[in-house]
Amino acid sequence: MSEESLYERLGGIYYIAAVVEHFAKALAEDPVTGRNSSNPFLKDWYANRQWREPGFIVLTTLWISEKADGPYKYVSTIPNDESLDLEPTHYDMKLTEEEFEAAGKALANTLDYFDVPLKEKNQVLDAFTAHKDEVISGTIK
Repeated sequence: MSEESLYERLGGIYYIAAVVEHFAKALAEDPVTGRNSSNPFLKDWYANRQWREPGFIVLTTLWISEKADGPYKYVSTIPNDESLDLEPTHYDMKLTEEEFEAAGKALANTLDYFDVPLKEKNQVLDAFTAHKDEVISGTIK
């Protein structure tokens, strides 16, 4: 018998959505990635575009579902872009390595908050880290 997919081991779409919602709130409170970030894009997002947070939660939930071999597929906000590449949606954010690392720590803490087993936690964090260059592409020289 084959092992369940990561999606199934994470508990499915509702559990993933709960984790993503908690993660979004953790990002907002983080001094590096949140409301008080020195990054102009993030400052503006929290000051003027935070109404988009529900969309972030939906899209991130779908992205994780697809990455975890679940039945739901990510739909990019970039027309006709069906890839899981994060560069198109992150390039203009000019995110730094420090911001990426802070987001990774917030994600790890969120996974701990939900008592995600170590194997699954590491798989989620590995998937997150695998896209680092795409996420920080706007600041890579």
